Amino acid sequence: MDIWKPPPHGFLKVNIDGASKGNPGLAGFGGVTRDEQGRIKEIFYSHLGKATNNMAELMALEQCLEILVDLNSQNVIIEADSELIIKAAKKMCNGTTSEKVSKHWRLSQVFHCIHNHLQTLRTINFVHVKRKANMLVDRLANEGVISKGSGTRHVWESIHPGKLCDDCLYQAAKDMEHFQTFSKRTRKTSER
Repeated sequence: MDIWKPPPHGFLKVNIDGASKGNPGLAGFGGVTRDEQGRIKEIFYSHLGKATNNMAELMALEQCLEILVDLNSQNVIIEADSELIIKAAKKMCNGTTSEKVSKHWRLSQVFHCIHNHLQTLRTINFVHVKRKANMLVDRLANEGVISKGSGTRHVWESIHPGKLCDDCLYQAAKDMEHFQTFSKRTRKTSER
C-alpha cells in the first residue's frame, strides 16, 4: 500500500517504525494510534542506544502491543514497513512459537514478550505497508534516535504544542488528504 488509509469503523490502527543510524548504530522507534477518522489518539517513541534496525522495528512492535494490552484494545490493525517483522508477527498469531520465529538470542527475548502480548489481544491484523504510507512514524522513530533517556508515551490530548506536535498534525492531515484523493480517483474509475 502506497498511502495511509484509515481503519474501518470500530477499529484502531497503529503504525510503527524503527530506525538505526549505522545498523548497528544509534537507534530508536516510534508509533502512532489513530481512529477511523484519522485522528491521533496516542504517540510513542523511544531511544534504544546502539541497536540494529531489526531490533528497533521489533521494539516498536513490542511497545505497541504493550500499549494495546494496557488499553485493553480490541479490533486493531498494525502496519509497519518492515516485511520481516510483519511476517514474524503473523506467524506468531498463527501459533508458531517465538523460539521458532527467531533463534537469535537477542531477538528471541523480544519475540517472547511479543508472543505473550499477542495471547491477550483478540482481533489483530498485521499489514505490511510501503514507507510512503508510514511517514508519520518514520518521523517519530527518528525522534527516538535523537532523544536521550527512556521512552515517551503520550495520550494525544496531553501533548504540549511544539515542533514534534506540529509535524505529527501536518503528516496526519497529509495522510488523510492523500487517502481522500485516492478514494475519489478509485470511485471515478469504477463509475466508468
